[in-house]
Amino acid sequence: MGKESKATTENKITFTDVTLRDGAQSMWAMKMTHGMIDAVAAELDDAGYDSIELPMNAVNFKFQVRFLQEDPWQIARVFKEKITKTKKSAVIMDCLDLLGESEARSVVRLYYELAARSAGLGRFFTLANTRNELDRYFPWLIPIARNLGMEIMPAVCYYPSPRTTDAYYANLTKKIMAYKPDAIMLKDAGGLLTLDRIRTLLPAIQKEAKGVPIELHTHGMSTFQGLVVVEAMKLGIDRVHTCVPPLASGSSHVSIFNAMHNAKVLRMSHNITNIEALKLAEERLNRIAKLENLPLGAPLEYDHGIYSHQIPGGVISNLRSQLAQLGIGHKLDEVLDEVVRIIEDLGHPIMITPASQFIVSQAAVNVATGERYKEVLDCMIETALGVWGWEDAGVPWMKPEIKDRFLSHPNAKPLGEKYKRRQEMEAEEGNVNKLRSSYGMTNASDEDFMLYHIMRGDSEIKKIKPPKSYYTGKEPLMLLLHELSKDRDISRLQMQKGSSFFDFRQK
Repeated sequence: MGKESKATTENKITFTDVTLRDGAQSMWAMKMTHGMIDAVAAELDDAGYDSIELPMNAVNFKFQVRFLQEDPWQIARVFKEKITKTKKSAVIMDCLDLLGESEARSVVRLYYELAARSAGLGRFFTLANTRNELDRYFPWLIPIARNLGMEIMPAVCYYPSPRTTDAYYANLTKKIMAYKPDAIMLKDAGGLLTLDRIRTLLPAIQKEAKGVPIELHTHGMSTFQGLVVVEAMKLGIDRVHTCVPPLASGSSHVSIFNAMHNAKVLRMSHNITNIEALKLAEERLNRIAKLENLPLGAPLEYDHGIYSHQIPGGVISNLRSQLAQLGIGHKLDEVLDEVVRIIEDLGHPIMITPASQFIVSQAAVNVATGERYKEVLDCMIETALGVWGWEDAGVPWMKPEIKDRFLSHPNAKPLGEKYKRRQEMEAEEGNVNKLRSSYGMTNASDEDFMLYHIMRGDSEIKKIKPPKSYYTGKEPLMLLLHELSKDRDISRLQMQKGSSFFDFRQK
């Protein structure tokens, strides 16, 4: 007889929900508004998930203010009010705006204190190997979360390269274990895991994790997602990240309904206790997608190119949107080809935040200008300087002629000096009260002060509008009629309760 899989012996899988954060980022380019969240948050809470991931990083805050014109603290309060049974998780970073300035530690600490309090967070996760410098951030980031009573889940970020062998990931896991994590996330942001790789990679990580729960976070870019999830279940993965359709599939995560079905086929039990609540959430999200002309997640056709450009699921939707805004949406394939060339130029850096955004942006500029590196973005120069890491950023393996071009750029010297000041700032405790005073916000609330600081002023904050609501079935009859009138596919609706009868018609 063959070796019995862990799936048949342990017979249990736990599902986590990432619909509101990564699902929305992957499918709707982060366009998940207050009203959309409010329409489904309680249903997600009722489903029985182990945890629900929330868009609580400062990058999300900036987007919500700048593009959705909504108050992110108001959205956070929805999470606290509507999600009361399920653990809530969010990403913790070393700075407030991962793609911008660094921050003194006291400011970072205050932000996460506010985020945890306003949304009722119970878990923080952080990216462990985007910069291959755990000892630079973990010693002071993890105590912030621990002091807030948070669980900690470092994310081991998978990407294929000549350097990232199973031994590399085993060694990374061993380093992470020194920080006593509550769980470890195997994060496949690009959807690049294959059956062959998961069969060797996961056991290598499990061996070093020594019983610490491992969660699988994998996107659908390669079309192998379902197979990888099933294989991981067989190998004894503890938790799997899922989404509710229409924010599942495509470049997003596996559908919770598909994951539950495959668990059943494997004769595994799971933690979902209220399927009707999930069906209701799916119904509402589908209706919202139709009203707002947002895409519906569907399995992708196999594209071998993803193993070359490696663009994460959460970045590809934003890329399409931004190219369309620039009027070069038809040049997506050219940009993807250019991404491949830049990855080789930079020494195969890990294609996850922030490198994925940097490389995609430079590729778009190269294509738009018609000449490679005619305009060099500052982030490329910063990469060559080592601002965003060293080994995982590819710096030792960067093509010499490309590195020389970046470092000889007129912006290289001021950026180098800025990086030096940044390193000094990262090591400082800083003074929040002094910063408040400089803004003239000594008497402002913590939330108002922090949002002002994140947005670098109040010009965009002043444009925040009252949030839009969506019909959920719990509102008064007049609101129901108003919402029905927007859907021209509904020509007639009859309702009856007892002896009362109602007939709604529209031409």
